Amino acid sequence: MKRLVIAVAILALAGCGGEAIVPEGQQAHGHGATSAAPPVPAASARFNDADVMFAQMMVAHLQQGVDLAQVAKAKASKAQLKELAGAIDTTQREELTMLKSWLKLWGKPENPSTDPNVHAAHGGLPLLDAKVVSDIKEKNGAEFDLTYLNLMTGHQGGAVEMARTEQKDGSNPETMAYADRVVQSRQGQVSQMLALMNEQ
Repeated sequence: MKRLVIAVAILALAGCGGEAIVPEGQQAHGHGATSAAPPVPAASARFNDADVMFAQMMVAHLQQGVDLAQVAKAKASKAQLKELAGAIDTTQREELTMLKSWLKLWGKPENPSTDPNVHAAHGGLPLLDAKVVSDIKEKNGAEFDLTYLNLMTGHQGGAVEMARTEQKDGSNPETMAYADRVVQSRQGQVSQMLALMNEQ
């Protein structure tokens, strides 16, 4: 079966505007990556608030995607869905390492606010409700598969919307290139998930 390689989210920093430059000599480091993982790409030092906001939103979004993928790897009834969940888990963990290293380079926190809706005006969408995530753990078989696919279709669609905002407002080349990959990969993933739903 054609394997999915998934790419990236929701929480962040206030404000959109001027650029900042990290002093020369500072570099990003990909702590937490396994030895088999490729080196974490370093982001250039020039960035603006939109780049920071996108990275922070994606950190929260990716973490929730990983959490859901862990559940699906254990509970999905279809092999295709287990494989999809495994791809999400692996790729989004790598993306988390990358984005966290960029935020560290820029001197910005990963989770600057406890309000999940703080960036709704900037393309940020609310994270899935904790009860919704908890409820899916109680489902089994085909009911679990369909619920997971529905949740992840909307979840990854939200990543596309955030990435499009970064494409429009960002300035950091690596962050904007990552946003391009998010749009392409998530759109492909959503199409495959819709196909799986049609098979239910």
